[in-house]
Amino acid sequence: MNLKSLVVSAIFASAFTSASALTVVSGNNPQPDQHNVVHNPCGLPAGSGAGNPVTGCFADDNAITVSVSSNEDLDFTAGGQARVEAMDGSLSTLTITLNPLSTVILNIQTSDDGFVTFSDGAGTSTEFAVDNSGSNFFTVTGITGTFLTFETTLLSGGAAADIVDDVRQIRISQVTAIPEPETYALMMAGLVALGFISRRRKTKK
Repeated sequence: MNLKSLVVSAIFASAFTSASALTVVSGNNPQPDQHNVVHNPCGLPAGSGAGNPVTGCFADDNAITVSVSSNEDLDFTAGGQARVEAMDGSLSTLTITLNPLSTVILNIQTSDDGFVTFSDGAGTSTEFAVDNSGSNFFTVTGITGTFLTFETTLLSGGAAADIVDDVRQIRISQVTAIPEPETYALMMAGLVALGFISRRRKTKK
C-alpha cells in the first residue's frame, strides 16, 4: 500500500471513529429523527409493561418496539411519555435495547446524590453527577450496536447503588447524528495532506 492510500485510510478511519464514538453530555439536546418512547397505545400484550424486561414503542410508530431491562422488576407507566420505575421503588442500572440504536435522551430522577456511567458495549463514558434536586437530563450519541446501559453509584463511589426513582422522557433516534464540526475539520485536513503529497510527487518528476 503506497503512502497516499495509507493517508486516505488513516484520515477517514479517524474521522468516522470520532463521529461514531459514544458521547454523553448533560442536558436535553434534541437529535435528528428522535422519537418519544411510550407504553400506550402500542397494542402490546397485557403484562408487557410490568416485569423484566418491559416493552414500549415509538409514539409516532407503534410498530417499533423498545425493550427496557434492569436488575429489578420494572413498571412501564402508561400515558404520555413513558416513565420506567422499579417495582420496589428504586434501581441502579437500566438497559435500553433497540436494533439499531444511535442516540438516546433520558431524564434520570434520583433519591440521592451520586454518579451515573453509560456504556454501549463498545465504549464507556466517564462518571456524570446526578442529584435528587430535580431533573438529570443526558443526551447520548454515537451509540454502537443495539443497546445503551447505565449504572449509578453513590456520591462516595464504589458499588452500584439503588438511587434511581424513575427514568422518564426517553427519546430515541435510529439515525446517525450529524457529524461534529471537528470531524469535518479532520476530513478537510486529510484532503489538504493528499493535495500536498500529490504536489510533491509532481515536483519530483
